[in-house]
Amino acid sequence: MKIGIIGPSNIEFLIEINPYADDIINKLSKVIVDFGYEIVVTPDKGSVSELFVQNYLDKGGKKVFEIVPLDDKEFGYDWLNVSLGENINCGTWRNQPEKLNEECDVLLCVGYSVGVFAEIAYAKWFKPKKVYIIKDLVSGELPREINKRLDIESISFGEFSSKIQNV
Repeated sequence: MKIGIIGPSNIEFLIEINPYADDIINKLSKVIVDFGYEIVVTPDKGSVSELFVQNYLDKGGKKVFEIVPLDDKEFGYDWLNVSLGENINCGTWRNQPEKLNEECDVLLCVGYSVGVFAEIAYAKWFKPKKVYIIKDLVSGELPREINKRLDIESISFGEFSSKIQNV
C-alpha cells in the first residue's frame, strides 16, 4: 500500500499547533514502516513531508515515491528535496495534486496549508480515497460541507495504527 503524506512546507507552522509535532511525526512514520507500506510525497526542503520521509527512511522504510514537476519551466522545483526516493514526473505544478492522488491509496494529513487543501480536494476525483487527518497536528476540523463530499476522518495519532491496518 502507498500512503500519501501531505503537510505544510514550514515545520514551524506545525510546532505552533503542537510543540510535540516532531515526536508525533516520528511515531507516525514508524507505524508505516512497521506495516511495510510505501510513501508518496512532494517534499520541500525543510518541510514536514521531508521530516516524515527522513524519519521513515531512518527506521528502514521500504520505498519513497516523490511527485516532482520535472518539466515545469514557470516555477521550477529547486526548493524540493529530490534525493529521497524515486522521482515520478508530474509535468508541472498544476498537475501535482492530481498525480499525488493517482499514485497513493490513502492520504495522511500531518498539518494544514493551502497546498494541502488542494491535495485533499483532488482525493475526490483522482483515484478517490480515504483521507486521515491527524487532529493532534491541525488547528481544527474541516467544514462539514467538505467532509460530506470526501471520505475524511479526523483521528488522533494514537488511532492511526488501527485505522491504517484496516484500509
